[in-house]
This record gives sequence, structure tokens and C-alpha cells, in this order.
Amino acid sequence: MINTEEIVIVNTAGVLVLLVSLLSRIDNRKNRHLSDHLFDTMIGITLGALVAETASFLLDGVPGRWNYYLQYFLNAYLFLASCSVGMLWVLYVNDRIYHSRQQLRRWLLPVAVPVALIAVLLVCDLFGAGFIFSISERNVYQRGTLVALTYLIVFSDYCISLAMAIAAVRRNNHVRFFPVPYFVVPCVLGTVVQSLRYGLSVGWFCVSLAFLFVQLHLYNENAFVDELSGLYNRKYYDCVIRKLASSRKRGVISGIMLDVNRFKDINDRFGHSVGDDAIRNLGRILSEITTERNIAFRQAGDEFIILSIGASEQDVQQLMELLNHKLEAFNASGGKPYRLSLAMGYTIWEEEAFDPDTFLHRMDIQMYKSKNRFHAGKSEAARR
Repeated sequence: MINTEEIVIVNTAGVLVLLVSLLSRIDNRKNRHLSDHLFDTMIGITLGALVAETASFLLDGVPGRWNYYLQYFLNAYLFLASCSVGMLWVLYVNDRIYHSRQQLRRWLLPVAVPVALIAVLLVCDLFGAGFIFSISERNVYQRGTLVALTYLIVFSDYCISLAMAIAAVRRNNHVRFFPVPYFVVPCVLGTVVQSLRYGLSVGWFCVSLAFLFVQLHLYNENAFVDELSGLYNRKYYDCVIRKLASSRKRGVISGIMLDVNRFKDINDRFGHSVGDDAIRNLGRILSEITTERNIAFRQAGDEFIILSIGASEQDVQQLMELLNHKLEAFNASGGKPYRLSLAMGYTIWEEEAFDPDTFLHRMDIQMYKSKNRFHAGKSEAARR
């Protein structure tokens, strides 16, 4: 039995919850990163789903040819929305944990293919296949033979996101446990309840609550993220270093200190807004070379650190070469009035007792040696 009044009330409450979440993010629209766009996209899809679900229940069993097609498109959107939110959630969690485009590209195809499969099956349903659902001659919605496939895909995405978060904690290079359960648990409960009893509208409302829970947690979590570069900040670096210092299983720790050469010249010649643009682009480049073993921080101003767990000296040198290659490609593009160049100094800590201050000091010394060589080379070139 369908209680339309209950459905309208619950889904309207879900819409209001999401609108509050969106309005709370309006003030943070200037320096937006990929994870922000993914989060807002999921909220937008969920808003559409709440409206579509309400309309589909109201139209269920209402005669008319146009109502038939409208019923089809509304329900097709709901199934595609459910799988799309699961896919985007995996990508969102991946980006929030690793800040790595390389990691993101690795997961894009595995989570996108199941969504594409559901889309194909839904197109077949338009012609009466009844794989995911069907609409009878009386415009009554009926679940299809493969409807469980959509639940399997969504639940698999949730399990993947949980595994990502747990693995990140176990590797010790990401001490902050991203609030995956805050999202997964309400979504799973709502989906299970609604799948067991058709006509009870709680699934998308629970998704709305899940987004609100995550949003509330992010207010605290954002204290660890540098807004301009999108990388982790000095506060999070200190947090990671403290945990590494107290860990008995930390292994070899490598650190690369980076400083933008002649960053003051960029600000003086082009203005601080262009300087901010340089920091944003450098943050994007650093996120592209970040892997599971590496984590990048913006310490302050134009100073950055890449921390690696278990990397050899050869690994560190290869990472620096890759970074220089990325910088050369960026400068060769000619899309900006400035050129990015970095002074880089690294150290590898293999001693049993870890001293964070000494570790930082060693990186600092090597970085300034690199910066001095850069300025000496410029002076020599000028004399010629």
C-alpha cells in the first residue's frame, strides 16, 4: 500500500535538508576543488531523485499514454541516480583521502562501467524488456528480474569506499579516518528498508541525511585542508608527523621540501591574485603525482612538503624528476604569464628513533642548497 502523504512529507523534508547543506556551502565557492564539485553533483542528483520519486508514486496507476512515458523516465532516472551517486561517492572518497588524480583515474573505469550497464538495461526497458522495471498497461510500476543488480552495484560502491578508508588508516600515511560510515550506514539502512517494502519512501531521505552528516563532519575536517592549493596544511602535517614519531611500524620516512623560485617576483609583477593562481596550479600538479605512499602539504606561503612512507632514495629522485617534468609541461603550455620553478631538497630518515624537528631541518638545509644553486645559475647567466 502506497501512502502518498507520507511520501510527500518525507521527501520534502529530504529536499529541505539538502538545501540547507547547499546553502551552507555557498560562502566557499571561490577556491573550489574536484571533491567540492563531486559533492555538489551528488547533492544535485539526490535533489532530483527526491522530486522524481515523489512524482513517480503520485503517478503510479494513473492512466494516460503520457503518464506511461513520464513514469518510465522518472523511474529510470531513480535507478540511474542511485548507481551514479554510488559511483561518485567512491571517486569523492578517493579524492578526499589521496588528493591524487592518478588514483582517481585508476578507479574511474571500474566504477563507471556498472553504471553504463544499468543505463543500457534501462534503455531496453523502454521497449518492454523488464530487466530493471516495467510499467504495466495500467501505468503500474513493477520491479524487474534484474532489479537486485542495481542494489548490488550500489552496495559494492559503498564497500569499496569503506575499504579505501580502512586501508588508508592502516598504511599510517593518512591518520585521519574520513567519515565514510557517516554516509554509508544511513544509505544502506534506507535502501534495504525500501527494497524490502515497496511504497515506503525512506531511501532517498536517508541519503539526504547522510550528506548532512558528512557535511557536518567536513566542517571540522576542513581545518586540515589548505583552501587555496587543495592540499593538506601544516596542521595536518604536524598531526601525521606526531603519529609517525610514536609509531613502531613506520619504516623509512622520506621528505621533500619544495619552495617556489622567485615567487615574490610573480606577486610583484602580476599581482597577488596571479600569485594565488600559481599556488592553485602547483597544488593541482602536486595532487597529480601523489600516490598511496605519498602525501603533499602546503606548509606556508610558497613552501610545500611531500612526505613518503617506505620510499627508497631512488623512489624519491624519480618523484622529483616526475615533478620537474610536470612543471616543464605546465610552463610549455604557455597558458599563464608566469613560469613555475621549484627548489627541492630531500632527506631520508632510516634511524630507529624519529626526531621530527631534525627531519624538517635536514629537508630545509637541502632545499636552500637547491635554491642557492638556482640563484647562482641565474646570476652566472646574467653576467654572460
